[in-house]
Amino acid sequence: MTVFLARQPILDANLNVFGYELFYRSGFTNHYTGVNADEASTEVIVDTFQSLGLSSLTDGKPAFINFSTALLQREIATLFPAENLVIEILETVVADENTVQNCRRLKEAGYKLALDDFAFQENLMPLLDLADIIKIDLQAVEGNALVKFIQPLKDKRYTLLAEKVETWDQFRLTRDIGFRLFQGYFFSRPEIVTAKKLDPLQISCLRLISKVNEPEFDFDELAEIISRDVSLSYSLIRLVNSAAFAKRETITSIKHALVYLGEREIRKWVSLVALRRISVTKPGIAVVTSMVRARFIELLAARTKWRPYQGLLFLAGLFSLLDVLLQKPMPDILEEIAAPAPMQELLIYGTGPFQDLWEVVLAYEKGRWRGIEDQAAALALAPRVLTEAYLEAVQWSAASAA
Repeated sequence: MTVFLARQPILDANLNVFGYELFYRSGFTNHYTGVNADEASTEVIVDTFQSLGLSSLTDGKPAFINFSTALLQREIATLFPAENLVIEILETVVADENTVQNCRRLKEAGYKLALDDFAFQENLMPLLDLADIIKIDLQAVEGNALVKFIQPLKDKRYTLLAEKVETWDQFRLTRDIGFRLFQGYFFSRPEIVTAKKLDPLQISCLRLISKVNEPEFDFDELAEIISRDVSLSYSLIRLVNSAAFAKRETITSIKHALVYLGEREIRKWVSLVALRRISVTKPGIAVVTSMVRARFIELLAARTKWRPYQGLLFLAGLFSLLDVLLQKPMPDILEEIAAPAPMQELLIYGTGPFQDLWEVVLAYEKGRWRGIEDQAAALALAPRVLTEAYLEAVQWSAASAA
C-alpha cells in the first residue's frame, strides 16, 4: 500500500518552527474511506518513526500525531522517545477512566499531550488537567468570541495553539491575546507594507540567481561576481572542499571551483545561498518551504513531459515565497529580476503550462489529497512517485540548510 505523508509546520510567536503535524492518507481518493482513525494513526507512526525516519521529516522537531481512544489505551506512544512526539488527542476521544489513567502515565513518562479542536467538550474534560497544549480552530471560534472563549484557559499552564491561521491579522490577534503556537498558512501571505525598491544586496543576489539559470552559462562572469563577495567566495570554497564532493585536486581559483562543481550544482548552490541573504524578516519556515517546493517539483518534473524545464521549475519553487521574504508584492519582485514569463504566470496567477504540476505540489504540501487526484492522473504520476519525491525533497532541504 502506498502511504501519503505530508507535514504542516507549527510556529512560535517569532515564526520559528516548534514542530510539525504529520498528515496521513493511503491513496489519492482515500479520505479515511475504509480506514478508521486507529489504522490511519498507526500507519503514520509505523511509517514515520520506523520506516522513513522521524528526523528527516521533522528536522529534529517534535512530531504532532493524532491518537484515538484505542491508540491511547494501547499506549503505542511509549514505543518512541518522549522528546520527539506530541500526542494529539482527537476531539472524538472518550475520556473514560482507563483512557485517563493511560494519559496520566504518558504524562508522567515525559510525553506532551495536546487536545485537538478543543471546544470544552464534555467527553474531554477529564483530560483537561493533563493537557500541555490546547489547539483551537479559528474557523470555529472567531473575533471577540475567541477572547471570551480562551479566558478560562489563560490562567492555567496551557500553551494555546491557534489552528487554521490564514492571515497576518489573525496571527497578530491570536498572538496578542495569549496564543503561543500557530498552525496554518499565514506565513505564505505577505504583510502589507509600504512598497519600496529592493536594496542593492537583494537585487544583486536575485540577479545572480537569474544569471546562473540563463541558457548560456558564463563561468568567467559568475566568477567575477562571486569574487567580489567574501561571504559567497568562502561558502563556495567550503562547499567544494566538503566530503560531499570528494575533492581530489587543489582548487586554485573561484573559477576553478565553479568548473569543478559543474553547472547543475552551481545553480542550486547560488540559489540557496542567495535566497538566505535576501530575507528582510527572516521567517525561517518560508525559506524551508521554498526549498522543499523547489526540490519536490524538480523531482516530479523529471517523471513528466516537463523534464526539459526542471531548472526553471526548481527556480519557480524556490522563488514562490519571495513576497513573504521581501515583504513586497510578487509581481514587483519578478519584474525587478526579469523572471521568465512562464514563471511570472505561475507564481502570480497560478496558471500557465506548469499549472497542473504546481497544483500537485501545493496540494500535497497541505495534505489536500482530493486536489491531487485528477492532476496526478493527467501527469501519469503514481502515488509512490509522489511520496518518494516529497520525502526526498524534505531530506534534501534539511541537508542543504544545515
